[in-house]
Amino acid sequence: MGPLSTAPSLHTVYLCQISPHISCGACCGLYNVSDPSRRNLEAMLIRRTRWFAEVPRTVAGIDAFKTSVEGTEPQERPFPDFHHCAFLGVIEDDGRRVGCLLHPLAKGNEGTDWRGLSYYGGMACRTYFCPSARQLPSRWLTAVRQSMNHWYLHGLVVTERRLLAALFTELENRLGRMINTADFSEPVPAAALLTTLTTLKMNWPFRRQGAPGVSNYFFEDGLYARPAVKRKTKTLPASRFEDIFQELDSGFSSTDDIEDAEAKIEGLLIALEMTLTIK
Repeated sequence: MGPLSTAPSLHTVYLCQISPHISCGACCGLYNVSDPSRRNLEAMLIRRTRWFAEVPRTVAGIDAFKTSVEGTEPQERPFPDFHHCAFLGVIEDDGRRVGCLLHPLAKGNEGTDWRGLSYYGGMACRTYFCPSARQLPSRWLTAVRQSMNHWYLHGLVVTERRLLAALFTELENRLGRMINTADFSEPVPAAALLTTLTTLKMNWPFRRQGAPGVSNYFFEDGLYARPAVKRKTKTLPASRFEDIFQELDSGFSSTDDIEDAEAKIEGLLIALEMTLTIK
């Protein structure tokens, strides 16, 4: 399932279906489930795809599939008002990645576009692109595309507009220049380092109590605004990485915690800076 003709033009880099193993289903609520672990999501998507292969391609058949999925899967959501689409599945061609079971190019649909039966309708599916795609510079988006090796992390990270902006701004300030395509091209080790840096989102040890975990409500309508960094006491100092910590949904109980968190970010930024300086 290749890029659609409705991809945003301007300066934007296409982020939805990239390669045999890299795609994004975040805008369809992929990670807005009670267990958004990679293992659980992969099992869920594969199961749905197998079920859907047996579904008659009729309105009644597809509606029945949706009812069945919603009746057999937990419906608790980190963001209750963010719809999770039951028609997310996997695309299996020369790889495996997340995709839409209703897309006209999906197996079994024989060119028929069934996306009008989804919650938001076919027009939204064809035309919506996340804030990252529309607002971040092409050079940053290209670096992310070049650095990802699996759909799971790609979808988690590429929708984190403010986190990516904070990280890349810090990196470019240190380099004294803008990054470019060659910086993160294979086999440049910077790509692996960027993946390591963005992986912090999955296992950030300083995530605040009550945070929704890896899930991200990236629609900029104020419904689930990410709060400021939580501190156990007002005497705990602000950090030079305050923007990054906020986007990682952080909470700190001591100065030692803040210093430890800063060291994690600093170490990876230094490694990236050194790699891009000597390449």
